[in-house]
Amino acid sequence: MKKFAIAILFISGFFLIGCKSDTVTNPTGGGVGGIGGGGGGTGNVTFTVSAVQGSQQGLISFSFIPSVNVTVTTILVSLPAQNFTFTETNPNPDEVFNPTEGFQITDYQGVEAGQQWTFNVKGKIGTSTGQAYDVTVNYTIQ
Repeated sequence: MKKFAIAILFISGFFLIGCKSDTVTNPTGGGVGGIGGGGGGTGNVTFTVSAVQGSQQGLISFSFIPSVNVTVTTILVSLPAQNFTFTETNPNPDEVFNPTEGFQITDYQGVEAGQQWTFNVKGKIGTSTGQAYDVTVNYTIQ
């Protein structure tokens, strides 16, 4: 198990993406997608999450589609079963992500079916001067 945690590789960056037809969501937060917004989060925003092929074979990126325009300051990424936690910090916290394109965090190694990931996304609704939100999304790899 520790070997897996060591094997997880992060390559920094947020990238804009287009909507893909293979992005599947599950409103209960299980399966191949997750909707965030419950669990004591603040703000009126939800995220649809999916796992997509990363920049190289064997690497996985996580795609986030917000329900409304948002900025993203940080995402706390965790895989509790492996005792793995990492904070993604957006180098451009004023950039607005929309429900059509969303964004990705890249590239994670060792992602396997059955793993239960948690993402705590923080930012502002609309623009960097909008209402703050703090949303937790639970996602299970299919």
